Amino acid sequence: MKNLLPMKPTLTFLTALLLAPLAALHAAPSADSRIVVASEAGAKLDSDVNKGGGTDDTALIQSILDRAPKLGSLTLIVDGAILTSGLRIHSNTTIQCLNRACGFYLADNSNRPIIGNATPQPKGRADHNLSFIGGTYNGNAEHQEHSSKDYGWTTAFALHGVEQVLFRDVSITNARTFAVYLTNWRRVVFENIYINVNHMPKSSNQDGIHVQGPGEFLSIRNVQGRAWDDLIALIMDDLRGGLDNKGKFAPSPVASQRFSPNSAIGPVSDVDIDGVQSDDCAQVIRIQSRASRVDRLSIRNVKGTYRDFGVWITSYLCEGGDFGRLEFENIDLRPGGQRAYDYVPPFLFWLAGKMEQVTLKNISSHAPIDDRPLIWIQPDAKIDRLRIDGLNVYDPRKKIGHSPLIRADGHIALLQVREVVVQRPQATSPAGSLIGTSLDRSALKAFMDARAWIVKPGNGMHGWPEAYGYLTSQPQIQRLQIDDVVAEGLEQLLDHQAGTIEALDLRDLSIPATTKAVHQGGEAKITKTQGASLK
Repeated sequence: MKNLLPMKPTLTFLTALLLAPLAALHAAPSADSRIVVASEAGAKLDSDVNKGGGTDDTALIQSILDRAPKLGSLTLIVDGAILTSGLRIHSNTTIQCLNRACGFYLADNSNRPIIGNATPQPKGRADHNLSFIGGTYNGNAEHQEHSSKDYGWTTAFALHGVEQVLFRDVSITNARTFAVYLTNWRRVVFENIYINVNHMPKSSNQDGIHVQGPGEFLSIRNVQGRAWDDLIALIMDDLRGGLDNKGKFAPSPVASQRFSPNSAIGPVSDVDIDGVQSDDCAQVIRIQSRASRVDRLSIRNVKGTYRDFGVWITSYLCEGGDFGRLEFENIDLRPGGQRAYDYVPPFLFWLAGKMEQVTLKNISSHAPIDDRPLIWIQPDAKIDRLRIDGLNVYDPRKKIGHSPLIRADGHIALLQVREVVVQRPQATSPAGSLIGTSLDRSALKAFMDARAWIVKPGNGMHGWPEAYGYLTSQPQIQRLQIDDVVAEGLEQLLDHQAGTIEALDLRDLSIPATTKAVHQGGEAKITKTQGASLK
């Protein structure tokens, strides 16, 4: 017992340390005018982030947000559901919702963004340090107009001319058009974002995160949900810009009336996207450049289900495109559901325009429902280097069409396809090819016909008259390397039906006797073949 006596002072000291924080919790809080709790400020909070209704608190909430410039910074804590007809947010402002039952619902016929930055502008970035943490932002899509003269397209968020922006743990549901419309930006982060669309008005254009240039340093982590257009869109120019009748890139006088008058176009660089889960989206990712450059782009870990288009990289009805280094890794998107669009056949990857370096790594096609191409290189593609490293196909269908998995219709300096596994365990007969070239331009013709309003010159713009030349253009591949392929159920690895392959390099092919390594038809040419090795 004597050995325990010296421990008593020590226990008393530790107890005091443990109780000290508890005493501090019961002390009177220090008043800080820069932190405002919505309920304490008089907000009714009698709405519902899923159903709406209640008292419109726009005037009160806006008066709180307008304190930020005078105070230097402001945090609005939203502890309920607010009905609003649209709000503006100033620099150095944080909107923090306690949970996803708290947030904002856009009142009927507001026809403007739920949140817009206070000083929207296509040039310069006047608004900075904006944070949105937690909560639900409901755009009430069915009761909004698609667009308005003052605000352009009716989006949930409209941020034009911003720097240092954070979205974290935010849910955005039923935006009339884009969930987030971001242009002219720098240093933007999205983390743990949920996007949901179950109200789909006609002509919806319901993108999730829609980003236009100019901008640099964009990080997107863990985006999940459903959009009825692109879940993520990286659009350098969109239709707001194109070649004018003098051959110079300029804003389109027609398209400029359709988007926000403060939105911008321009180059984008240093984009990192990791973790995208698509839940029955019509389209998943679109990357579009007509003249403005996109460079240093990395997209990884994209999974889920989609209806029509997986990853669409395009100059979109324009001769051009300026793509630097684009990298995709771990893509497992599975088609399903009724198609949403019919103006072009479905696909997993679509590559078009001028590209320097594109890498597709660990691409999966698991239990496809149709014969859509996995990688479709368009006739207008001009690619310096395309590397497909790891293509895994598991197709348990019995009847499979004759389409190639990789359709190469454009011009490519180096096409490298390696580490390929194709399994078709129940196919009744070999069908199709790993890579195919052809002169089938029916899809391009249908696309041009459906978009005749922009293909033909008019309204001061050049249009895309060059497209007609691609209806008869020949595929050209300077060097094609096919390496380390294990395949069953294919008619041939390479079905070369049109154009020229200058150098074909085949290595380490493990294919059954029913599969030919190369099939050459028509006037298609292969100048040099080397390295064939069959197992």
